[in-house]
Amino acid sequence: MIIAIDGTVASGKSTAARRLAQRLGYLYINTGLMYRGVAAYCRQHGIPTHDQRAVALHVKFLAVDLRNEPDGQHVYVNDHDLTAAATAPDMGAFVSDIADNTTVREVLVCAQQRLGRAAGNAVLEGRDIGSVVFPDAAVKFFVDADVRERARRRLADDIQKHPALTLDAVEAATRARDERDRTRPVGALLRMPDAIMIDTTHNAGPDETVEQMLAHLAELIRPIGPIRPTDDCHA
Repeated sequence: MIIAIDGTVASGKSTAARRLAQRLGYLYINTGLMYRGVAAYCRQHGIPTHDQRAVALHVKFLAVDLRNEPDGQHVYVNDHDLTAAATAPDMGAFVSDIADNTTVREVLVCAQQRLGRAAGNAVLEGRDIGSVVFPDAAVKFFVDADVRERARRRLADDIQKHPALTLDAVEAATRARDERDRTRPVGALLRMPDAIMIDTTHNAGPDETVEQMLAHLAELIRPIGPIRPTDDCHA
């Protein structure tokens, strides 16, 4: 069974998705880490991430994979572990370039579909899981929270590294990120009509979010047939 989790930044979707997969014994697939892996590869090989044609030419020859390690999920590109580079603090702008590249999207969506089908049971999280990657997922969740609360969470994470940050500034940045995510040319953030809304504004933490998801799953879980590959994506 495939469980698709989409949602806004700092809503808690990533931690909840990872813990939900652990509770269910499913494979967790962090799709954002795959885009970061491609961005890290481009930086290491001197490929300008803003040059869409150059990136498109290279990405077709990349094998991007996720592997579970003792310290968490790692991203491998052509069998090289690029997790450290992919998660570096200054990767944001480069990842944004990669995520807006249509060819990269096509390649990584296929890779994500293969991972999900191979696992059989998987939890995927991102922006376009329920709309593009697995539109026929058995269960879809959309995770969100009040923008002020999400800004507080981001500030709590960043204040030690950036002590001059203010809540108002972080909220403005969060609103801007929401707008970018919803209007991206490809892979835009979209809540599907059949996605279950999970509002984490008042949740004490990710465990409460997971409990909410498990409660919905207990009522809505249903068997589905095998996921069919798209015309352009074959296992």
